Amino acid sequence: MTDWYSENWYQATEKFFKAASARGDLRWCSADNHAFDIPYVKIGNGPNKVVINSGVHGIEGYFGSAAQNMFLDTFAASLPRKLLAHYTFVLIHVINGWGMQNRMREVMDTTRGGLVDLNRNFGVDFENKSALPQNPKYNIAHDLLLSKPDKIEKKNAIKEFRSQHLKDGVWAAISNGQYVHPYGLFYGGAAPMTENKMTMKIYDEIMQDAKSLISIGLHTGLGHFDRKNGIVSSDLLVSHPKNHKKTKFFDNVFSRTNIVHDDKAINGPTLLGDLVDCLEARYGKKVPVYTADFEIGTGEFPIMSPIFKRMDMGDARYDLLQYGKINSETWSNLTESWYPSDQKWRDAALRRAFVMYAELMYYLAKRPVLIRGIR
Repeated sequence: MTDWYSENWYQATEKFFKAASARGDLRWCSADNHAFDIPYVKIGNGPNKVVINSGVHGIEGYFGSAAQNMFLDTFAASLPRKLLAHYTFVLIHVINGWGMQNRMREVMDTTRGGLVDLNRNFGVDFENKSALPQNPKYNIAHDLLLSKPDKIEKKNAIKEFRSQHLKDGVWAAISNGQYVHPYGLFYGGAAPMTENKMTMKIYDEIMQDAKSLISIGLHTGLGHFDRKNGIVSSDLLVSHPKNHKKTKFFDNVFSRTNIVHDDKAINGPTLLGDLVDCLEARYGKKVPVYTADFEIGTGEFPIMSPIFKRMDMGDARYDLLQYGKINSETWSNLTESWYPSDQKWRDAALRRAFVMYAELMYYLAKRPVLIRGIR
């Protein structure tokens, strides 16, 4: 399993290039003066599209890239011709190459400044500044999160903050996305980033002749990691309530992968600028669209994990703003938050991905044509 992992974007892209070239139609999406083009591969020629993307958050791409390489080596080599007549499988490799290479979750906005979380950057009307999504509750936490690093005092302060604001929506609002503070956590940006434009260009091409779309993004960070026993959680996040038709669709597909639904999303998505919600809005009126994020857990302590993650992210921003670079301890902590160095985690993460792929392939083989009536 270690052969599927990489240590940098160049190595990851080389492995993907080699494996993808042998399995399907390898293509590249390029942008002017952009150092990190996005490779993707199309396997099959069916009108129903199945897309697996990775690396929306750069630092997570090491897992996502490895999981895509595993798919190419283990599943793509034996896909039946009959299945490929109904489906086109597309793997979009490491959307945020800059973040992967620099071990950052976000991408740097070199034009306007700030660290942009790409998964808060999709489907937002940046032209109309007055209509940008509002998240005033985030402002309550901003100064604390970006305060001077202190392992004990800051950790305890954030822990107390979480306790005070767990029920009033402020703690949850931190990660929902915000468009005011360029160096704040989960900043959605001031314009569509180049990576955003390239990603949507790829999807637009894929969807030209599509009759349906299943799109799953590969992520890490949410969920648990039992370091002692080498056990990790895997969740498929669906941005709809439990009884929504699209949630039920994924319930029918997956029995060994836990489905996490969002009961607060009755009137619309709770996560601002999310790629999966953007895809539904962009294509869902024409064809059935089913989108989700596959999350591998990295937190050893269920309560403390999100506290440490937010502290590490805030410390990194403090370092950047004060000194122009992130110090080595913060860098290490930030990396471990999203991409643990423990080999047991890395092996277990790929085993979880294998199960998810196997369930999806089994479902598609049984049901080669999606029911158009399910929306």
